[in-house]
Amino acid sequence: METFYQILEIVNYVIIGICSLSLLFQLVMILFFWLPEKHFKKSEDLAKIALIICARNEEAVIGETIEHLLSTQDYPRDRYDVFVVADNCTDATARKAEEAGATVFIHEDRDPAHHRVAYPLAYGFSKIRELGRDYELLIRIDADNLLKEDYFRRMNDAYRSGVKIARPFEASRNATQNTWTAVSATYYLRDSYIACNFREFFHLDSMLTGAGMVVAFSVLEEIGGWDAFTSSEDAEFTVNCLLKKRRVHYVADAVVYEDQPSTLADTHKRNARMGNGLHTVFWKKGWSLFGHFFVSGRWSNVDLFVQLLVIPVAVLCCLWFPAYYIFYCIAHLVNILGPEWLGTVVSLDGSLLTAAKSTDLLLHTLLPMIGVVLGSYLVLYPLQTWIAVVRSKKKLGMKNMKGLKRGILLSPLLMILNAVSITYGVLTRAGWKSVKRNVKAGE
Repeated sequence: METFYQILEIVNYVIIGICSLSLLFQLVMILFFWLPEKHFKKSEDLAKIALIICARNEEAVIGETIEHLLSTQDYPRDRYDVFVVADNCTDATARKAEEAGATVFIHEDRDPAHHRVAYPLAYGFSKIRELGRDYELLIRIDADNLLKEDYFRRMNDAYRSGVKIARPFEASRNATQNTWTAVSATYYLRDSYIACNFREFFHLDSMLTGAGMVVAFSVLEEIGGWDAFTSSEDAEFTVNCLLKKRRVHYVADAVVYEDQPSTLADTHKRNARMGNGLHTVFWKKGWSLFGHFFVSGRWSNVDLFVQLLVIPVAVLCCLWFPAYYIFYCIAHLVNILGPEWLGTVVSLDGSLLTAAKSTDLLLHTLLPMIGVVLGSYLVLYPLQTWIAVVRSKKKLGMKNMKGLKRGILLSPLLMILNAVSITYGVLTRAGWKSVKRNVKAGE
């Protein structure tokens, strides 16, 4: 038993060290919140753009989204086209998209293993190539996304400055709808303003997301089309880019607005699916990415590896810490109460613990340690989030933080819920599930 107790304690310290790594990165980034955003030189040499939406049963929003794209962009109408891939739809998505002015491709794949956005995305790109219209940029959005009116121009500025792959600043359409949307909205503001801005300033690469990502056609032609087919295809594509030494930029002036889930159930479903997909990417390519650092010398490889590492770490936290500390407390309480038949607790240095020492460890070691960890956690995320919201107000045209204060205060809660949802997604292999759309494009 003595050896068993010692092994458990050593393993616990190792896991604490691994978990602290991601928090360390967060701390480093927050120290640089004052960094200016990068602005690309404006260009009037306008690229021809193909915008693609992969949609499955999105009749509630697809029409309004397309109409908004076609009527609000400050970009010559003859320089961009909107394409919709209706993926295994059982509703009127295709008809409504066509009526709104999009070119529609019907994608029917009855293989359950292929019910991921990567497959209609690859299909859509191949169909666009067949048109032979000399597009230079492919922009991908989701069926419920809105683009700021200068989105195409800002991405074009970046492209003419040499950017071939990029992600935008992610904001929310329904940030103040309720507590859940406020918490989710502030999470994305923090990710964009704190994390992505830090990476762009220091020439690191950002992780792509499906909302508003941009890829030059020349890149897609080089790799022979879309080459990432896990359920987290955007993250996998980012890894593929880094393994080929391609840069992935962040364009702060290009703003995409997403519809945030408005209930706990929908938040859980989305995070479970994302967690499962990112877990697959980590074990499929994460270690190759880390090893490639020693070949390329690019710190982005280490940074992205740590981002992906958060997923198995979340699972580890949800499974290990509750089990270990429940056992830890029970073992010390048993030692305090003194039933000899249950054995004696042993400290890390191998010495036997008396009842008095067990009491001291519980009251003066374990509880303060938990307090420090929780205290740091509770301060770090609200502080980051508050800074991101304050610094983004002008960009997003916000007069005040009304409706977002609850998102700031509850940001640590979201991180805990995310860890639980991720663990559930990994253990159950959660896949795509429909979520409620809360707003329409015109709102």
